[in-house]
Amino acid sequence: MDRRSFVRAGLAGAGMAGLGRPLDLEAAAGGAAGADLQASAEADGDVVIVKDVPVPMRDGLDLMTDLYLPAADGVPLEEPLPAVLARTPYDKMRPISIEHAMFFARNGYVSVVQDCRGRFNSGGDFFPFVQEPEDGYDTVEWVAQHPSCDGQVGTYGVSYQAWVQFETATLNPPSLKTMIPYQGPTNAYTYSMKCGGALGLGLLQWILSVASNGNEARANPQITEAIDEMRTGQTFLDWASRTPWRRGETPLSLAPTYEEAAHQLYFDNYDYSDFWRQPGLGMDEHFESYPDMPILWVVGWFDWYPRTISDGYQAMVRMGRENQHILIGPWTHNNFASSIGEVNFGTEGARIVTYDDYLNLELRWFDRWLKGDESADVWAPAKYFIMGGGDGRKAENGRINQGGEWRYEESWPPAAARATAFHLHEGGTLAPEAPSARTSSTTYTYDPRNTVSSNGRCIVAYGPALEFGFQGMGPRDQIEMETLPGHGIPGMPIASRPDVLVFQTDPLPEDLTIAGDITAVLFISSDAPDTDFYVKLLDVHPTSPDYPSGYAFPVSEGILRARYRDGFEQSVLMTEGEVYRLEFPLEPSANLFRAGHRIRVDVYSSSFPNFDINRNTGNPRDRRWRVANNTVHHEAGNASHLSLPLLP
Repeated sequence: MDRRSFVRAGLAGAGMAGLGRPLDLEAAAGGAAGADLQASAEADGDVVIVKDVPVPMRDGLDLMTDLYLPAADGVPLEEPLPAVLARTPYDKMRPISIEHAMFFARNGYVSVVQDCRGRFNSGGDFFPFVQEPEDGYDTVEWVAQHPSCDGQVGTYGVSYQAWVQFETATLNPPSLKTMIPYQGPTNAYTYSMKCGGALGLGLLQWILSVASNGNEARANPQITEAIDEMRTGQTFLDWASRTPWRRGETPLSLAPTYEEAAHQLYFDNYDYSDFWRQPGLGMDEHFESYPDMPILWVVGWFDWYPRTISDGYQAMVRMGRENQHILIGPWTHNNFASSIGEVNFGTEGARIVTYDDYLNLELRWFDRWLKGDESADVWAPAKYFIMGGGDGRKAENGRINQGGEWRYEESWPPAAARATAFHLHEGGTLAPEAPSARTSSTTYTYDPRNTVSSNGRCIVAYGPALEFGFQGMGPRDQIEMETLPGHGIPGMPIASRPDVLVFQTDPLPEDLTIAGDITAVLFISSDAPDTDFYVKLLDVHPTSPDYPSGYAFPVSEGILRARYRDGFEQSVLMTEGEVYRLEFPLEPSANLFRAGHRIRVDVYSSSFPNFDINRNTGNPRDRRWRVANNTVHHEAGNASHLSLPLLP
């Protein structure tokens, strides 16, 4: 019996043809699984859905996978078609996963969604990231050999579903022809968990979220309750202030597999070692092994991952990989809203306003590279949003009009961008001219018991952001928010704190636009063996009837833990009073600073809860604290500055 006849027989029945009726798994899975197992199939108009097909991995474990097959009259089409694959730890039966899978199937693709190892219907234990290269490779090649597939596979997905794409590509599966990683990192250490050597707490909170519905928690609802309380709202901030955690001493110990993952990823491997270089964590270490394929790199300015997406795209271009495209919008994580945080950006010139718009771009991308449709419009290679240029008034929704415009160009960063130094000067001035003073510096006192609140590009939703989720985690005026008791004064300007250094230009005489990579160079000294230096770039609006004190719009930020100033492979403590040169990247950005605005640079030593609290002892496992007196030098021989990518 041929495949079409077989599936027709499996779907035969009254009412909705074959709803929930069993299919012979060997046929449904293309002959790859044992006959003693069964999947189930149902027809949904022009799509046949085959659920819970066990796809075998190289170690003998099966991962449960749903196939969405284009059909006519409830029967899969005979013609083999390209396949698109999404692998998820979030449940392949989530409505959004089903919606996206159905979209691609209805547009002529074998659409495949799989539960990652140890998640929901798939067996085994879940250890984030490290298991995905082999599982991804085996799944891609299994899909490519399925009778419904023509041997070509593309991948898509957001967040962890982007991680798994990068991880799969490290092993060079021959059937992987293109991918669309949307908001995910190319290196877990550099861009996610150890940003500048500081612990990025957003992924620690994420580990708690997946632990709360992991295997242990699903077997015992009380575990879910305990972990949920730990991971949300003020309680998470309290736990985050008590890092490093110790095994067995938090509610996460109720889910041992997730506790072990948290400790290995956060508290056991501080330096950049071979642990981080493995394909599941150091994906950019293996770029040479990637298939030579088109990639659409997608991110938002206020997401977790603009720098990694920008760096990854640029690395592939430098390697000579063709058909690399990048899309950067004014978004937070997994949304395309033009109003986020406290800011309106507007939609003028936007080709993506809703998630449906983005799905259609993905479809055109797959049509171009999996079906060879040269008429599919995938736009220019670089599609990015330049923020700024709005009227700065408060709109009806209560948000400031920052404004902006879309650019469609041949490269990112723009070829016309020129790195231009803006120097820190005595008295809080920021200017292109280098300082001439023989000695000049500013000292501030950083107390780990009184951190500065993360505000603007905060990864951990807290305070006002809790109500709005990812859309609430966008840009905000630089006003302190309540984090931990006794930390800061909520409602006061961050710039008014004595432990925040502020350097700003005079009001700009004309518009100034930046687009591209941003680098901080600080000459510093300290009386502590280790401390953090955090830099934020701001677009300061002048006073107005709506904002009598002006408005400080966050453009970019970056951090470096001083003990990693010579590299992340080994920490080197500081000697009191010695001057050190720190050079570290900020997040890339694109912003128009209007005439009359100021460019401002803030320097301080904490940003909680985005990053863990550096207790200044130099020993990450030491829970004691000490005050650090930190100095930033801005003199002729030690000219601290920001390098900004100016457009003419």
